[in-house]
Amino acid sequence: MRALRNNHEILLNTMDVFIKEPLLDWHNFARKQAEKQKLNLDDMTDQAWYPKEKIKSAKRKLKGDNPAEIMKLDLTLGHEKAEHYKAMLSVLLGDEQCNQRAKPYDGTVENQVACLIDQATDPNLLGRTYHGWEPWV
Repeated sequence: MRALRNNHEILLNTMDVFIKEPLLDWHNFARKQAEKQKLNLDDMTDQAWYPKEKIKSAKRKLKGDNPAEIMKLDLTLGHEKAEHYKAMLSVLLGDEQCNQRAKPYDGTVENQVACLIDQATDPNLLGRTYHGWEPWV
């Protein structure tokens, strides 16, 4: 993690290609997200908004922002209007008594890794993971 954070500029410059040449999958997903949020994608002046959001998220990760806060933004972008949004947010942010991700965050590599491990091993999150998720792929 420390190596990624120390050399983040190389990764971000490489990712810039996705803004100029976004993947077809990203265009399709952006359209679906816009429909869910009841946005008119044709009226949007910037067709690269989805790749830009993804790269902005990567920048935050490489800067060492709290992983739970980054996931919160992703959740908000896709599900804010859903009736179960607040319940999902509560699970995502965790409980300060038993989840590292809910405790005060100082931005160190160690704290970031602890939060990521907490997210990756929390049965409450894992039990709500998309049933088609294939982490080994």
